[in-house]
Amino acid sequence: MLFLFKVVVLFLIVFNFRVPVIYSSATATILMCTVYYFFKRGSISFTFFFQRYNAVILIGTVLLAYIITLYGFFHHTDIVPGKELRIWIEFMMLGTTVYALPLLVEGKESTALEEIALIICYAFAIQGCIDLAAYLYAPLGNFLFDMKPEGMREVVMDPAANMARFRLYNLSGSVFVELTASFGVAFVVFFWLMLKSNHPYISGWKKYVIFFFIFMGTTFAGRTGFIGLLIGLGGWLFFSFSRIHTFMKQNVGYFIAFSVALFFIYNFVFSEKQRQSFSNEVFPFAFEWYYNYRDYGKLEVGSAEATKYHYYYLYDATLLRGLGVEAGDQIIYHHSDAGYINNLVFGGIPFLICLFIYQSLYFITPINITRKTHSRNNQIDGGFFLLLFLYISVVEIKTPALGYLHLIEVMYLALGSSCILQYFFQKEQNELIG
Repeated sequence: MLFLFKVVVLFLIVFNFRVPVIYSSATATILMCTVYYFFKRGSISFTFFFQRYNAVILIGTVLLAYIITLYGFFHHTDIVPGKELRIWIEFMMLGTTVYALPLLVEGKESTALEEIALIICYAFAIQGCIDLAAYLYAPLGNFLFDMKPEGMREVVMDPAANMARFRLYNLSGSVFVELTASFGVAFVVFFWLMLKSNHPYISGWKKYVIFFFIFMGTTFAGRTGFIGLLIGLGGWLFFSFSRIHTFMKQNVGYFIAFSVALFFIYNFVFSEKQRQSFSNEVFPFAFEWYYNYRDYGKLEVGSAEATKYHYYYLYDATLLRGLGVEAGDQIIYHHSDAGYINNLVFGGIPFLICLFIYQSLYFITPINITRKTHSRNNQIDGGFFLLLFLYISVVEIKTPALGYLHLIEVMYLALGSSCILQYFFQKEQNELIG
């Protein structure tokens, strides 16, 4: 029960959806954790606020918000409301995560990183399960759709936007590219667990169920998350290349059984209407590259092809100091969804450097810890954090991601903090034994 409670807490923080009266699910976790600390421990826990790693990230988040404000001030422009507001919302979510960390790792300090990774996988599997259930059961899908802000619903309903309605069939305050990008992190975490863990919650048939629902969540949310699938799979192949034959022998039965189960469910449990919906809506959206190759002989995705039109030449003055606004908010440059272009237009190369420095705060200490010894486990952990940094840098090509994606930053902080806790806890235990 405690593990399920941890999953619920992280789910409410990461996806941060609207709830009646108390505004957001992240706020609800503060109340839940406070009640837990008071009755279980007898006092409210602020332990992780004093961990240097967490404090640096929280302070860095505040500084990033002020840097954005200063750019608007020096350029004599109105601050982009969404840009600054996002950072303050992110600060709130990060603070909530730090407050919840003592609960999330309680009793698992010696394997804290594995515990957080496991909780993340289960949280995203639950989200994927909600997505699938909402698509199959129309009243639930309509309920989740109606929960979204009116602006989101209008975007999806606009024929010119050409967006699938089912992308709002989720229990998340952030949707579209931010949601699917966060599923990419879940994929990387999942493949890291496959290298490290023999935990009963992720072994045997359970890992296939978890992977399936994370995959389905990405299928409904958007294609960006599949980048994380490729990066995570690449990392897994790199560290387990010599063991692939053994892995296949041990899991061939699971592969066959799971494939047969999916075939049976899809063909004999789903109705004809549901199968047609998948064939006509979901599959062409999620696997557009395959349909384009089948129909036109071109292995491409429309959104990826469109990205190149969001990159264009920037004047030297823009690269040096930016304009204090986003691309498209002035007459010099047209609109762009690309993260690198938007950040360069806003603050030039100095601002982009600030974003990379801020993002590196999540990874420098965990990576340094993994380099203290040259064991295979530490090499895997170090490679894992490098892949997470690589992933968000790649997502930045498509959308502003460095320092901006709430769902991802919350997970990065939880993973980094748990890695540090685990290292010092194990070090203390070794010293006591020695």
